[in-house]
Amino acid sequence: MRADTGTRGQALASGRDRRLNDWKEIAAFFGRDERTVRRWERQRGLPVHRISGGARNLVFAYTDELERWLRGDAAAPAEVPATEAAAAAFGEMPQLPSADSDRTSRVPGSSRYRPALLIASAIALFAVVAVAGILLMRDAPILPGRAAHRPDPKVQDLYLDAVYYLETRQASGLNRAMQLLTEATTLDPEYADAYAKLADTYNMVSQFTLMPARDAYPKAQAAANRAIALDPNNAGGYAALAFAAFYWDKDFARSRALFERAIRLDPASAQTHHWYALTLMVAGETERPLSEIGKAQELNPQSRSILANKGLILFHTGRVDEALAILQPLAEAEPNLRSPPEYLATIYLDQHRWSDFLREYRLAAVISGNDAHRAIADAAEKGLDEEGGDGLLKAMFAEQLRQYQRDREPAYKVAATAAMLGRGDDAIRYLEESARRKEDDLLGVRIDPAFRSLRADPRYRAIVEAEGFVPIQAPGS
Repeated sequence: MRADTGTRGQALASGRDRRLNDWKEIAAFFGRDERTVRRWERQRGLPVHRISGGARNLVFAYTDELERWLRGDAAAPAEVPATEAAAAAFGEMPQLPSADSDRTSRVPGSSRYRPALLIASAIALFAVVAVAGILLMRDAPILPGRAAHRPDPKVQDLYLDAVYYLETRQASGLNRAMQLLTEATTLDPEYADAYAKLADTYNMVSQFTLMPARDAYPKAQAAANRAIALDPNNAGGYAALAFAAFYWDKDFARSRALFERAIRLDPASAQTHHWYALTLMVAGETERPLSEIGKAQELNPQSRSILANKGLILFHTGRVDEALAILQPLAEAEPNLRSPPEYLATIYLDQHRWSDFLREYRLAAVISGNDAHRAIADAAEKGLDEEGGDGLLKAMFAEQLRQYQRDREPAYKVAATAAMLGRGDDAIRYLEESARRKEDDLLGVRIDPAFRSLRADPRYRAIVEAEGFVPIQAPGS
């Protein structure tokens, strides 16, 4: 696994072409205060870069660019007139460069930037690409590839570091990956692989609830479309589009076609096989998900997330002992990985192993920092102590309702517990509310073992069909 070192770290150590990470470091480089270097950027084109979508103060600069700037204008810029300094003191915001502006255009003495025009151009570009949709199905021809794009080593370092952080599947790692990839695409707008990986990051962020799905998925689609516009055979771009088509658009046929096209373009992509396996599992298939997750594991045997999801797929195909044989030791070996305790909690709840369920459910809540789930675990534990398994479910249902009323628990989870309690009408009502709210969790409605008792209920079957799935055949039907 990559550590957070490499050529950038070596450059820092050598003092050449260092990366300065904020206004304080930039000011220290010149031996001036922060207000002075901010004015230099505003008036004289000091080459400072910004992270797209970040706060106004999230800036960085490279010392080689700053040195070139100095050589082009050896005398330090004069202080601004007192009137402009007064305006700044009273909060008048300076005109700022767009994060998507060309870094080579920032030269000393240039005219003031036009950020609104640059931002509008970038938005127009993404809008055109997104509207085009690139509706390429699995039988579409694979076009001749373009010449391989060679990013600057500095930019490639950002990309490689981001890939490492993305694989951590932790909130801090995903945020770091997003920052690095935004920086890479800002510095090199022609880097298709960086856009594809940025799309992956937004897809993952949506799954880990770091950003609302309505914000994350459209950004993933825009970045993936940009990758394909730059490189029509970019397999990563198609895979990212397939992911968003399944989880956001719920266009399962298009998702399948895009996944299969991505695999044709790059059959050695572990990630594509991995994601495809999960969507096939959710759709209710059995053999194909196991085949795809097996290919993913062969291609990337070190991946913790692939191994965890292999355990989940085994559970949903009825191979519970094999699932536990994977997930139990994985949870011990990777105590900070959220998916093993989440999956174990699902299995133990289905098996009525109440104490084991509580332990894993609480652990997943701690790892994810979910206070609502901690409160649910506390209530469920008290119910278990007082009335056993039935008491656990009753107490859990009551606390889930309280959290749902505070918008901290989805209607889908309330429905699942109601179904386990035999409260079919309540379960249907909350499933219908989940559909009305377009909750992501509802994608699991066909395969969730909590709804076994409802499989013959026509209302439940209608909900499953409305989600685009074929309902499971009820026993005796």
